Amino acid sequence: MVHYRIRGGRMAAGAALMVVAVLAGQHLMARGPAAPRAIAPAASGPPVHHYRGLVGSRTPFTGSIYIADEQGNRIIKVNAQKQVLWTAHVPMPDDVNPTPNGGPLIVNSDATQVVYAVSPSTGQIVWTYGHAGHYGSAPGYLYIPEDSYGMPGHRVLITDPGNERAIMVSQATGKILWQYGHTGVESTSPGYLYWTNNAVPLANGNILITDGAAPGQPQQVLEVSLGGQLVWHVTLPSVISYPSDAMPVGPGLYALADYAKPGALYVINRQGQIVWSYKVTAGPGMLNHASSINRLPNGNFLVSDDQNNRVVVIDPSLHRIIWQYGTTGVSGSGPDQLVGNTDAKAVGEPLPPYVPWEGYAGRVPKAG
Repeated sequence: MVHYRIRGGRMAAGAALMVVAVLAGQHLMARGPAAPRAIAPAASGPPVHHYRGLVGSRTPFTGSIYIADEQGNRIIKVNAQKQVLWTAHVPMPDDVNPTPNGGPLIVNSDATQVVYAVSPSTGQIVWTYGHAGHYGSAPGYLYIPEDSYGMPGHRVLITDPGNERAIMVSQATGKILWQYGHTGVESTSPGYLYWTNNAVPLANGNILITDGAAPGQPQQVLEVSLGGQLVWHVTLPSVISYPSDAMPVGPGLYALADYAKPGALYVINRQGQIVWSYKVTAGPGMLNHASSINRLPNGNFLVSDDQNNRVVVIDPSLHRIIWQYGTTGVSGSGPDQLVGNTDAKAVGEPLPPYVPWEGYAGRVPKAG
């Protein structure tokens, strides 16, 4: 995920998109201003590097994975033998999220201001939301869209950070069925968002949101209901410089990436305590602006290591990289190369990882 954040008021559309285009052309995977520091940390003391509940496998993964290669304008499907099995050409795809039961891939592009649905069989774009090259808050417009997820009943959950909101949209009508956050209003108060970068549907019908926050403001992970209530939230430890894409990885456990150099990965509990971490400060194990972390069915972590031009698999029990696709620090579109990756997900992955599809349909708003 590349988070181009425009601060200090809303710039004219042309100027803003020119900034995005220049940054993209230079392959600068920058989310915005310098990463803020959290206040009132929820946990103290050194991170615990090994947690008995997180066990991986020395086999990287079975099946295949999707990689969003944003600067290469493509999504590729790759197996553990590093063979490219399938390619779809999508304008600057930032994140890719499979829909269960063979549904479309939901792909957001923060550079083009559009969310796409892509057929996993043909690679064709079958639905869009947003106006290419134009951002805004009017119906049908987005402002730097981030992670988006297909949901039952032909609905799409979209993170819309430039508009300080998460929204659920009907694919049939294009209407907004649900929203958390007040459009265009930045705040860390309940009911508001401030620099959010990921909104994920949960098995209980609620939404998990990563709020990156602003300098001097708390960095948070929060759970909200479809009724708009703040169910739970935690202020993240100050050791995390820029939290990215918190995802559930087990009962009461959430993994997130620290988008920094050197980068890091953390698993926290609901009290905000770090129960597992990965941070290597030099050498081939060092992450450079890792933007997403997802737990694979075998227990390993799949990580997009953006500015190292690679996707890696980390065994949490061995605490090391056991597989990678992409040549570290080399940009390219040849075999075992990525131009500028920003996300990776397992093929067939449910709502978010390990969220049951069944029973969720009755919890989402009715189509409008």
